[in-house]
Amino acid sequence: MCQDKPMFTKLSLSIFFTIIVCACTTRILPTILTSKDPKPLTLLISIDGFKPEYLQPEFAPTLYKLAQQGTSSKGMLSVFPSYTFPNHYSIVTGLYPDHHGIVNNSMKDPQIPEPFRLSSKSSVANPAWWEDGTPIWVTAQKNGLISSTLFWPGSEAKIKGIQPSDWLVYDKNMLPPERVNTLLGWLNRPDNQRADFATLYFEDVDSMGHRFGPKSNEVISAVSKIDHAIKNLIQGLDRLHLMPITTIIIVSDHGMAEVPPNQRIQLKSLLTSFDKPSIEWQGPLAGINLNGENPLPILNALHQNKNIQCWQKNTIPSKYHFGTHKRIPDIVCLANLGYAMVDGNMPFMIPGQHGFDPELKDMHGIFIASGYRVKQSKLDIFENIEIYPLLCHLLNISPEKNDAKDILFQQMIRQ
Repeated sequence: MCQDKPMFTKLSLSIFFTIIVCACTTRILPTILTSKDPKPLTLLISIDGFKPEYLQPEFAPTLYKLAQQGTSSKGMLSVFPSYTFPNHYSIVTGLYPDHHGIVNNSMKDPQIPEPFRLSSKSSVANPAWWEDGTPIWVTAQKNGLISSTLFWPGSEAKIKGIQPSDWLVYDKNMLPPERVNTLLGWLNRPDNQRADFATLYFEDVDSMGHRFGPKSNEVISAVSKIDHAIKNLIQGLDRLHLMPITTIIIVSDHGMAEVPPNQRIQLKSLLTSFDKPSIEWQGPLAGINLNGENPLPILNALHQNKNIQCWQKNTIPSKYHFGTHKRIPDIVCLANLGYAMVDGNMPFMIPGQHGFDPELKDMHGIFIASGYRVKQSKLDIFENIEIYPLLCHLLNISPEKNDAKDILFQQMIRQ
């Protein structure tokens, strides 16, 4: 059983003393380009599961300094549901999951034979799952720009027949230093062959949050490890003389919450009177297909548990922008913070989970922007779909149809 651990410990402070000296040398140069300078670079970095409370100088000195020098927000709202693939695809399309079709980390579609699962390379690479949205790298490539994506959901598929110029099949065993060095290798090219837009992804903070809980020393260690990798990235960009023309945008897709083992909700025990329904999703968010069963008795049975809210898909509250896509099950249930729904087959409770209401503070992500033309400013909380039009402005391309309000560029970029 995982016990709560303090965020600040004597052990954790040792991490600070080994990193802070190096981080202090990080240089961000707010320069205005001349016609002789190389083309600008927009770099989007995702640190999966990074909560705003982790952004502290003791554990993340490089990230903290970037936030102080540039633009940051109090937090960033995930889209519903607050899972990895839906949010990453919303960030690069500006669409809610109901519109881009990546409605969960696992899905079924009546027109696609194989279910979508993160562990299935063939389903992740199948364009049919991704075609409802157009990610930023597709639009960039159409406009004659070059994209390099070192891991991002969707980049392994030919969407609209297009993939980034550089991409890799996701490999969780590729360590952060190798990811940084690979990206720097892609960027170490003549100007006409080097990316205009690039991405980098780290899952370590999310993985440790799931395994040990968001307040664990293991999470703090992962935060420091990724912070160190980003410091090395900045130093590498500096060596390539790219820092003066690089805009770095650092985000996370969602936060993380503690889920005690005694707060497991057995869905099957609530549905013992019904034979037809099938549980398609479980966790903080559950999905149930009726398979011809009357929905009202099932909803009444589910509502016996006061720690979940359940809706037919067409009655999900409008604030979630969710419920019309064919891949969403007939009934969707959302657990209260700290609870998770299971179908009865899960042998243990995962200590840290996300998928709760995105408005909850524990589900908020981070937003940091620093570098070329970025103002020094603090923003209020905003939805992560707003990153997409910001990227389009930075790349000087027209956006595809999206759900964002385009509120960031004027607030944070020097004209």
